[in-house]
Amino acid sequence: MDGAGEPSLGAQKSVVRFGVFEVDLAAGEVHKGGLKIKLQEQPFQVLTALIERPQEIVTREELQKRLWPDTVVDFDRGLNKTINRLREALGDDADHPQLIETVPLRGYRFLAPVESAREETQPPPSGRGASLWRRASFATAAGLVVVVALLALLYDRVKTSGHPIESIAVLPLENLSGDPSQEFFSDGMTDELIGELARIASLRVISRTSVMRYKRARRKSLPEIARELKADAIIEGTVAQTDRKIRINVQLVRAWDDRHLWSARYERDVADVLTLQSAVARAVAREIRINLTPQEQRVLERTRTVKREAYEASLKGSYFLHKGIPGVSKSIEWFTEARKMDPEYADAYAGLAEALIYAAIFGLRPSADAFSEARAAALKALEIDESNAPAHNALADVKKGYDWDLQGAEAEYQRALQLNPNHLLTRLWYAECLSRMGRHDEALQESARAVSLDPVSSISHTNRAMLLSRARRYDEAILESQQALDFEPERVNAYWWMGLSYAGKSEFSKSIACLTKAKEMSDRPLFVALLGYVYGRAGEGQKSRRVLEELKVRSAQEYVSPIDFAIVHAGLGDANSMFHWLDVAYQAHSARIHELSWLYFDSFRLDPRYIDLKRRIGLPLP
Repeated sequence: MDGAGEPSLGAQKSVVRFGVFEVDLAAGEVHKGGLKIKLQEQPFQVLTALIERPQEIVTREELQKRLWPDTVVDFDRGLNKTINRLREALGDDADHPQLIETVPLRGYRFLAPVESAREETQPPPSGRGASLWRRASFATAAGLVVVVALLALLYDRVKTSGHPIESIAVLPLENLSGDPSQEFFSDGMTDELIGELARIASLRVISRTSVMRYKRARRKSLPEIARELKADAIIEGTVAQTDRKIRINVQLVRAWDDRHLWSARYERDVADVLTLQSAVARAVAREIRINLTPQEQRVLERTRTVKREAYEASLKGSYFLHKGIPGVSKSIEWFTEARKMDPEYADAYAGLAEALIYAAIFGLRPSADAFSEARAAALKALEIDESNAPAHNALADVKKGYDWDLQGAEAEYQRALQLNPNHLLTRLWYAECLSRMGRHDEALQESARAVSLDPVSSISHTNRAMLLSRARRYDEAILESQQALDFEPERVNAYWWMGLSYAGKSEFSKSIACLTKAKEMSDRPLFVALLGYVYGRAGEGQKSRRVLEELKVRSAQEYVSPIDFAIVHAGLGDANSMFHWLDVAYQAHSARIHELSWLYFDSFRLDPRYIDLKRRIGLPLP
């Protein structure tokens, strides 16, 4: 880690200083303002490595060799936790770093100047020189005292005023109705408020998937929740509805000191609930001194009404959609009802479009039917409200998944992000589009933005595992899958990507174990086919052929994607049968035809049929 022929910082200086901190490298101790800070061995070793080379990037690989030379699998998680402990001890913020900057996909950089606090090799002079030296030392010490005092005063001023609020989390609003069946309403109001705030580009708004973890965990203090979410401020409150009225109480709390900044009470007719949400968002922006752009101002000041029954049906559609595969069909039903109840409610059409796309992705409906309906719903939403970001997001996915127009899809995703830069689903789907185009580094950068919006839920980590697996970075994909499972042990898609990544490493017994678990959790044809593929790769052809028979029987009773048959034949090495089913998928415009670029079909990349099919569906050629 040190330059050739150069002694390390630890060899030159026993005690070093940065800001108000002093580090005794020999004793392994850190002091702040003369008080010892508790710091474990591994965080101290990381700190030492960083201050040895201030202003330079220390790579993750260098830190691995220093701390975990014999560990591969758990290294990333271990280092992330160690960095978090170090930042917590030093009071640093990953989003607004003063000391430790994360350099994405590379490592870390120590930002503060580092100087020697006590030179060990220069003895003090004697005689008259000693007197002069003592006076000079005293003057220097006095100067340092003044500087330290000024720094402390400045630090105290900054601490008192707090840094600007640039990120915010809306905790689940409390349901005051007394009726547990109305939880969908309070959760939906939370979602809607997040959605309105998320339109503000200069504000990072934590996604609902992360904040909902705290619905039943309110014993934690607000500062603790804010640290976990990396939020500067918290919004919390209550919601209740009577026959025709909605009453919402909200308060804004500064995260680091739990200081109450603002509170308000609103009561409106149910028909005006959309305008109410915009009013709260404008008030929050005003209180935290966020300058709205003219476009943001116009959007948040728009007047909208909705029929109560349509609004509640739409909230139920969102409620079921958040449940994943098991809730997609119910979600489609409720959004369809909302659309019928209020034909001018744009959000109902946008929600329906997104639910239909999920139905196509997970093979719950034939792709041609699902995407056709999704396109019509998205276009209707945009006809009513061109600024509806979820509708642009849905239209982008139709262009990507059905039209095979990746450039057109990218333009729609970017339009959606202009309108709502904090819309998590757009970030995730856009990252997937970039990955499909072979732009893996850009996809992972977009994924990192998604993780910053969704720091403590499984969704963004599962998406990242998928991207890493596609990029053939299997060890990293396995780690991301495990992190997703740490947040949500029942996240079936995490087992999908973990299982595929083990297959990519030819560790078939581990792959089969993961995919068997996925099949137990969701007996969809998709997971049955994945197992059939790995059985074939593992040399268990009999089991693989039994899977083909099962899929054939099930296809007479439910929709089974032709891609599922192609995948199993790929595992068996049967090229002719595989290309037959891929052609069936092409003719049907299957949403999953893009899986042609995945590891299932790696053995067939040089086949002219493979190259021709990739060309026809707009995927980058090998």
